[in-house]
Amino acid sequence: MSKRKQRLTVAYAVEEMEVTFTVRDADDKPLKSRTFVMDEVHDSLTDRVSLYGLNKLLTDRTSEHKDKLAKLEAMQEVMARLKDGEWAKERAIGAPVVSANVEALARLKKISVPAAQKALAEYPKDTRDRILANPKVQELAEQIAAERKEAEAADLDDLLEE
Repeated sequence: MSKRKQRLTVAYAVEEMEVTFTVRDADDKPLKSRTFVMDEVHDSLTDRVSLYGLNKLLTDRTSEHKDKLAKLEAMQEVMARLKDGEWAKERAIGAPVVSANVEALARLKKISVPAAQKALAEYPKDTRDRILANPKVQELAEQIAAERKEAEAADLDDLLEE
């Protein structure tokens, strides 16, 4: 297994139109940073850069959808939220905190979800994507997604303090 020794973090400064990337070591100590300023992009390319960003935003926020028709519908939902000025979707009460793919990986490997998340974090993004795209993971993830859709809320009243 390829253990990740460094990670890349990103910070946005919207008013300054800057993006700062920082390489951090395993102890989260910053090793090196670079800031990129939108004003430095040639005027003839700013619209193209903006459209590329919209493309990445739509595809990143719908990455859990493998079915292309479902992905397109999810992109429409993301765009509708952006039109309304909503940057991030608020998590619905009771919504799963972890993707069906990660839960499927955990079940397949017979490990906890946090252990699966930690194991995935050890790999670069392209390798994580390949792992989660494994047919066994995808098949089980589809079952989990269906289970979640059909799940009924349990009665928790007995846990309320009196």
